[in-house]
Amino acid sequence: MKEIRTQALVIGGGPAGASAGRSLAQSGIDTIILERDFSYTKPCGGAIPSSAIAELGIPERVIRNKVTKIKVFSPRGESVSIDLTGGTFCITERHELDSSLRQAASENGASIIESEFIRFEKTGKQVVSLARDRKTGEELRITSDYVIACDGITFRAASSAGLPKPGFVYTISAYVKPDDYNQDTCEFWFGADYSMLSYSWIFPAGNFLSVGTGNEDPGLLTSIINSFMEQRFRQDIKDFSRERFISKMRAFRIPVWSKPVYNLGNILFAGDAGSTVMPVSYEGIYYSMKSGQLAARAVAQAKPEQYKKEWERAYKMRFMMMSIIRKHLLKNTNNIERWVLLHQRKEVQEMAMQLWLRKDASKRSLFSYVSLFRHIIKIW
Repeated sequence: MKEIRTQALVIGGGPAGASAGRSLAQSGIDTIILERDFSYTKPCGGAIPSSAIAELGIPERVIRNKVTKIKVFSPRGESVSIDLTGGTFCITERHELDSSLRQAASENGASIIESEFIRFEKTGKQVVSLARDRKTGEELRITSDYVIACDGITFRAASSAGLPKPGFVYTISAYVKPDDYNQDTCEFWFGADYSMLSYSWIFPAGNFLSVGTGNEDPGLLTSIINSFMEQRFRQDIKDFSRERFISKMRAFRIPVWSKPVYNLGNILFAGDAGSTVMPVSYEGIYYSMKSGQLAARAVAQAKPEQYKKEWERAYKMRFMMMSIIRKHLLKNTNNIERWVLLHQRKEVQEMAMQLWLRKDASKRSLFSYVSLFRHIIKIW
């Protein structure tokens, strides 16, 4: 067994882990990132608002396409087209994005090892983590002052620390070759036929489309994606040309934000491992990277408890409000129908773009958006 000593260990090299590792290294902290598989590509739409590209230090080279419009479909087939103002949605491919973020962390001084976390052997003032080198199979025993767990939906670090797993929304998606598709538009389809409490999507990435859907019941995914493909492309998925598929359909879990644990002493949880996925939109990349940065800042200050304070100050109200909308506004077809059609109004579109596209974190912006639905649909 190989013995390793470091100040900070980051478990997971996705957006949260790579961002945490880069921030730690920039602060002069000796940092190791464990990534279990450099070749892994997470099933993901890959959309990031343009306002976040510079903010998060994402290299422009990973952007496959810039979307200037979105089109939202209601359960009864009504649609709302919205021209984006003040920004675009940048579509990325996850393997390229994650690799580039790990490279940035490495260039700033973080060490990256292709190894899988096994469990915590010891916690306390110092944390002893056991891992296995992917190439050699050698076991690693890593002693660190801090751990930032960013190992996604495996929740292996959280489980090893004694935490329960959260609830999940389940998705199924694939990359499909475009066929006379408008590359400047993202589509969101809402309704029970496509996914209750979630949505089906089409994100154009230049030379392919990311197509998928989500649901709380994994057993319904196949029938829902069939219904969606037939509705959108007028073909059952079984009849869909093999030549048009770049990747096979892949299922995945998305953690549902509820009451996350931010840290247990000097072990902090970020990204999907910390359930930092926005309700309703299920946007994960932006909030994963922000959580990694905030966790790293708390470690650099030797105040791990500060992570929760910083996160909640910035995002708790937004996550709470969106969680309420998810549970109540999207609970039935009539509410979804009215919610979608309200976005025909220019003032609603502007409020939505402030929140989702420009990342306006002001309480005024958030309450204006939520209060509109509260007043009209009277869900409370």
